[in-house]
Amino acid sequence: MEKERLGKRYYTNKGSKDNVIISIAGPHGIGKTTIFNLLKKSLGDNNKFKFFPERYIKIPPFPFGSGDKQIAFRSEIHFLQQLIRRNKNITNFNNQYNGRVIILDRTPICVLIYSKSLYLKERDYNLILDMYKSVKWKEDYIVYLTAEPNTILKRIIQRGSIDKIRKEWNESDKEYLLKILSYYDQFLLSKTQTKKIFIIDTDKLTTEEVVEEIKKKITNLSGYSFNKHVNPPSTQKNLIDFT
Repeated sequence: MEKERLGKRYYTNKGSKDNVIISIAGPHGIGKTTIFNLLKKSLGDNNKFKFFPERYIKIPPFPFGSGDKQIAFRSEIHFLQQLIRRNKNITNFNNQYNGRVIILDRTPICVLIYSKSLYLKERDYNLILDMYKSVKWKEDYIVYLTAEPNTILKRIIQRGSIDKIRKEWNESDKEYLLKILSYYDQFLLSKTQTKKIFIIDTDKLTTEEVVEEIKKKITNLSGYSFNKHVNPPSTQKNLIDFT
């Protein structure tokens, strides 16, 4: 149920409409977190929406994308632990509220995609796979952002000066990126994939245009309209009436 107080929308927990949980997916450098943060900035004060980041520890204890298989294994285990922690928080929120749109930075299946791309030892990959399968992941839909490899590499280079720690993650390695893209296609676009996937080609789109495309998907999936008119506060109405 939607209410308005002082021109701002508030949502109560009455009704039976389920939450809609949408993950923003794609390879490193595609702009997932940028898009996630833009959506959060524009919608964060609207109680209809809830945002969950990809992880809670900004600087990981082990660098992602390491060529050392032991370090790579530890980094993927750490990332999986972060995703499991996030999933618990989503579950708690899901149990308390309904009728919301929940937006996630990254899809949980990315941990399998990156583990495959790093050529972990079979036993290490199987351990990650077993842990992954043991979780009842809260996710209904996946918005998959993609682009040409050279476009992604340009974006990685452009953001390199912003986040220096990422230089240790081998993100600018084209062969590594091509493996990631191949496994994304294999995992997300396979016939066995049960979740609904929406693909957005970001190659020639601005970040603002990508946000608008995602908003269209949100409207189609949840019925929420971003064009709703919000009435001004009653005091403002009175001022207008007497001018």
